[in-house]
Amino acid sequence: MKTRIMAAGILTLLLVLCHVAFPADEAVSMKKFTAKDWTVPSVGMAMKLIPAGSFTMGSPKDEICRRDDEVQHEATISKPFYMAAYECRQREFYKLMMPEGYDYETWPCFRGPLHDGAAYTYRFPKPAKGAPPSPIGWTYPMDTISWERAAEFCEKLTEVEKKAGRLPEGYVYRLPTEAEWEYACRAGTTGPYSFEGDYNKGAILKKYSYAGGGGYYHFGVGDTKSKRKPNAWGLYDMHGNVWEWCLDWYGPYATGKQTDPGGPQEGKEKVVRGGSCAPWFIDKEYWLKEAVHPYQRSAARYSFTPDTDYLILLGFRVVLAPETGKEKKS
Repeated sequence: MKTRIMAAGILTLLLVLCHVAFPADEAVSMKKFTAKDWTVPSVGMAMKLIPAGSFTMGSPKDEICRRDDEVQHEATISKPFYMAAYECRQREFYKLMMPEGYDYETWPCFRGPLHDGAAYTYRFPKPAKGAPPSPIGWTYPMDTISWERAAEFCEKLTEVEKKAGRLPEGYVYRLPTEAEWEYACRAGTTGPYSFEGDYNKGAILKKYSYAGGGGYYHFGVGDTKSKRKPNAWGLYDMHGNVWEWCLDWYGPYATGKQTDPGGPQEGKEKVVRGGSCAPWFIDKEYWLKEAVHPYQRSAARYSFTPDTDYLILLGFRVVLAPETGKEKKS
């Protein structure tokens, strides 16, 4: 009997040790960029490997809903990087940024922004009068967030993972450059979206994008655990859901071929990409009901001041990529 107990104990210990060693092995592969998938241990954020390569950034002049700031040019991403499979979720954000031990379950708030830094969709939708609070939107994207706050999240994540010895040399967690974002979104495609189909039919877009509903107070922000399809590199909601902050200041593209472009050195507004679930909220002129969502196109650009923190449509996505010197919040 004792022998069996000892054997069981040794087996359990070996299993525990194997479990502990596994993340370390994953980290080694991640640092060598041989792992196609990487889950950030400190926050549980799933990431996908994006290979180095070149692409045509911007859109052709005959692309539907094209704007003048989408001038085509050749861009090269010289080093591989990891990009989050989903927009940063509330669960990941609160775990890192909110006080440890915070009583999330009893906090009755269902809308923000609040002094605590909650997402607008912390609890969504609004519960009926007298009813218990709606479930927390753990898997909703972290919305109603400024560029500055998103950059702060990335800085803190870098600090935690660097301390744990889980960063490739010269790499940090940060917001993607505009070129990195479009390159990852396209995943080798060249059309208006990262998938093929009749773009005049809203049904095809809904397979890859959360396109929202018919009213500002009712559309919500799509759950990142939905049944929507990822692009060819495993990235979800590169079209729609929330706009995603980029590292770059907004401005005209530089001319000629570019390697690892990072946008203007200074500016007034930061680039956002991916559109949102309600493009009509910004520009009704380009809203085509049940058809193309102009700001959700792969090349579409928009911008906001980095301190904008009141808009439900603003979120972000994290990359593990080479340090640029522009990561610090402005």
